[in-house]
Amino acid sequence: MIEADLTQIQDWVRQWGYLGIVLLMLLESAPLIGLMLPGIFITISLGTLTASGLLSFEQAWLYASLGAALGDSLGYWSGRLGSKELHGHLHKTQFLKKRSKASGYLSRYGAAGVAVGRFVWFVHPLVPSLAGISGISPHRFYLYDLPACLLWVGLYLGVGHGFSGLWL
Repeated sequence: MIEADLTQIQDWVRQWGYLGIVLLMLLESAPLIGLMLPGIFITISLGTLTASGLLSFEQAWLYASLGAALGDSLGYWSGRLGSKELHGHLHKTQFLKKRSKASGYLSRYGAAGVAVGRFVWFVHPLVPSLAGISGISPHRFYLYDLPACLLWVGLYLGVGHGFSGLWL
């Protein structure tokens, strides 16, 4: 973890508070944008801020999970409602390999692939969109996505919180 990254996230949290965490995690989980934001590092950084006392662990977990679920929802509904622009972006050469991997997860695991995809950092922003495109029902999508968001955020917040003494 680079100290400058932690400082930027810390400044973001001071300026925006818990709303900033929701927005940051929403962007991290959003289709296409999420491919460029390192969600694991963001979440681990938030965990170190909980260990330092800047954030409450429980509130950071709640708001980060909310942001991740909102970003996944954005992807799911844009795929479900047939966003032509999103489909066009997913078919571009630079995203084709990641799209193929995400599609493979959904083919292999079905709706449970939504939960599995949350833990695969290089495809997780694409999985909700592909779940929407593939016609997975909203009920099944949220049945797998919400617990996966809670577990994923809790895991990486915990890593950041627990190991913060090693980095700081």
